[in-house]
Amino acid sequence: MRVFRSEFAQFSGKDFTKRIVVPMASVMLVAITVVIAFVFLSARQQNNLEVEASTKLATTALQVKAREVARNLRDYAVWEDAYKNLHEKIDLEWAGTDGNIGANIYEGLGYEMAFAINSKRETVYAVIEGKPQKVDALQVMPYGLRDLLHVASIQADPTTYLIKSGDDIYLVAANTLLPPSIDRSTVNVRDLTMLVFAKRLDQKFLDRIGRDYLLSNLKISTTRPFGAGAWIPLTSQAQEPLGFLSWSPDKPGNQLVSFIVAPLGIVLAFLAAFAALVIRNARRSTSALEQSAKTVEAYAQTLKESEARFRDVAEASSDWIWESDESLHLVYFSTRFTEVTGLSAASILGKTIQQFFSSDADSDGWRRLVEETQDRGSFRDLRCCYRDASGRARICRLAGRPIVDQAGSFLGFRGTATDITEEVEAQERASHLAHHDALTGLPNRVLFRERLNLALAANADQTSRISIICLDLDHFKEVNDTLGHGAGDILLQQLSGRLMGCVRQHDTVARLGGDEFAIIQVGVNQPLEAEEISRRLIEVIRAPFNIDGQDLHVGVSIGIAIAGNDDSDPERLLKSADIALYRAKQGGRATYRIFEAQMDAELQERKALEYDLRQALLRDELDVHYQPLIDLESRNVVAVEALVRWRHPTRGLVSPAEFIPLAEETGLIISVGEWVLETACRQALEWEGLGVAVNLSPVQFRNRELVETVRQVLVRTGLEPARLELEITENVLINDAAAALDILTGLKGLGVKIAMDDFGTGYSSLGYLNSFPFDKIKIDKSFVSDMSVKDKAGAIVKSVISLGQSLNMITTAEGVETLEQAAFLRQEGCDQLQGYYFSRPVTADDLTAFMATWNRNKQTDEVAA
Repeated sequence: MRVFRSEFAQFSGKDFTKRIVVPMASVMLVAITVVIAFVFLSARQQNNLEVEASTKLATTALQVKAREVARNLRDYAVWEDAYKNLHEKIDLEWAGTDGNIGANIYEGLGYEMAFAINSKRETVYAVIEGKPQKVDALQVMPYGLRDLLHVASIQADPTTYLIKSGDDIYLVAANTLLPPSIDRSTVNVRDLTMLVFAKRLDQKFLDRIGRDYLLSNLKISTTRPFGAGAWIPLTSQAQEPLGFLSWSPDKPGNQLVSFIVAPLGIVLAFLAAFAALVIRNARRSTSALEQSAKTVEAYAQTLKESEARFRDVAEASSDWIWESDESLHLVYFSTRFTEVTGLSAASILGKTIQQFFSSDADSDGWRRLVEETQDRGSFRDLRCCYRDASGRARICRLAGRPIVDQAGSFLGFRGTATDITEEVEAQERASHLAHHDALTGLPNRVLFRERLNLALAANADQTSRISIICLDLDHFKEVNDTLGHGAGDILLQQLSGRLMGCVRQHDTVARLGGDEFAIIQVGVNQPLEAEEISRRLIEVIRAPFNIDGQDLHVGVSIGIAIAGNDDSDPERLLKSADIALYRAKQGGRATYRIFEAQMDAELQERKALEYDLRQALLRDELDVHYQPLIDLESRNVVAVEALVRWRHPTRGLVSPAEFIPLAEETGLIISVGEWVLETACRQALEWEGLGVAVNLSPVQFRNRELVETVRQVLVRTGLEPARLELEITENVLINDAAAALDILTGLKGLGVKIAMDDFGTGYSSLGYLNSFPFDKIKIDKSFVSDMSVKDKAGAIVKSVISLGQSLNMITTAEGVETLEQAAFLRQEGCDQLQGYYFSRPVTADDLTAFMATWNRNKQTDEVAA
């Protein structure tokens, strides 16, 4: 404070000038500089904005003129007389007549040139500055006109280019001569005569644009106009430079400067006078400040003591304040203490710090508190416990510092305590949520991995005691799709309870996501114990789940992996269980499989096959073979069935039984099926009047875009819808009959035919025939092949044929391999036959040859015999 007084005593004369006048003058100078700079920068910005605006205006003007030329040209291009006299025949006398395409083009519309050019790019008619002439338009405009004619010939509307002819630049438009009375799709547009109008960008034309769009001194130059205020380049369609369009834009920024300079000078002069007045008054105030310094010193000591007390409290970041004496007995609590704890201060005062606060098992705060108080040092963020008025243990965070007198003697501690019970509980809840599934309360994938690592580490010498059991619900998706995700959530919650009821207390049940669960089982007799619990799980989950009064049935597939004595890798163990789970699902679901080494090799082989299948479409490895369908009444080949084949470059011919299920499982069947459908439809166009049958897999049938896909294929190929027959099995109808009916109705609306394939192999074929719009029944080949050895098979075939006749449906027998089978089916009234007896599935070329031979020999005569 003495330093503070001495500084005021020296603050006069030259010091005032140095500390006050010079800084103020500097500030004023800087302010003036900033204002002037801002004015000029603003002016420059205004000028730039005007240039940008005028540039957009100039560009728009050219675009408007281009549309105007195109519009005028369009009026002549659709003129019926122009089409007759310049395309169908060349009548130069008619064209040169004023009012047609003669002098009026120049005098009335202002176009310096007009040409009629035929499909051979010969100029059949030309008019230049109103006078018909015999010239070659492509020589008049050798650069750009040919490209313009090419582009304009394939477009309905006129096309405009900037083209240079000699030293002049023209705005040129071209369009095909075609009146509205002729449908454009019925003619070859490249054979039509092209009509061309050209407008020269001369100074007269530019002056008119300048007046219309307020562009001063508008002109065209061949070199870049460095002195012009604004310009835009003129380029050909190939972006080759033709010239530059320049003009002189307004400069509103310069006007702004001239308007502001005079008032600004007056304002600056006024500010200078005002600053001088302020400095004079400030000098008078200096002496008054010196006197005030003496008064400030009187309060300094009081302020210092207050700051020390405030610093102690502020550094403790208090919730409630406490103090102790030198023997660590509590002697003071702030009023906030009772509000937080519910305890009265009087009931606690007199106790030592160690008697009131106790240890928190989750931290070392208590030990540090004892050490710090014994050492009489400062402490903060020590976590301890205490009990509130209800006896409940609560957690607080303590901070404190020693109290000393002026002589440095220790008087006790002063500090704060902050109740953090809610904060700790929130952290524990967050930790629980981070490691548990919110829906079921089971451990999640994170906690599952942690416990698996612990289990493997705890049984390092006997890892073979540990098994991982992965579970995946069967048909869970159907529950979500039919009853909604709410019902699915309830089912998962009930399932979690059943899983917990099947395991021991030290086992771990976790939900990994969706309907995937996993169990860590530590047993003595593995894999016997894992198999035992798997069988129990299958039985327990097979029991119905009651949700909203409705019984739901789901199953479970289980994969088991047993840790080897020398294998403690959790990732490999979990992967092995997943592979075993996949094999369980392949094995028919509702079963379990234990991982074996060859499973991994088989899975890798499957993944390789899947990759090759994805590449097969790109590499054109797929092919479509065709098997004929013989009509017994006409003895003709009336249709073919399209069957996909895959010729792999290294595997050879891959069986459809191997790659079709893989395509269905991976979703590739959508693209493969569409390719087969389009290929078969295109090929059918080569066989006049022949129908083509294409199989639809259940995965394709569930695709919402199926109807639209079929429609687009028919449009692209041009095949008559009535020649396309789509074959489906009753498996596609089982899950959602209503949705299946909508799809079949949509397909029938396109005009295609629907056949039920493999009839009689399902559970409710007769019901489907009555409910769905089928055109044909295909008798499964298993019944046809068994006719000679099983009387029941023959009876079934007879019944199906009779049923088809009653329902007015065509019946086709598949798998006919012998003459006896063909004769029996013909005798019973079957409509069509298909099988190896007639032909195996063959390529399109081979089938063409087969039909030629068939038509000559009429093998059906042998059937009749």
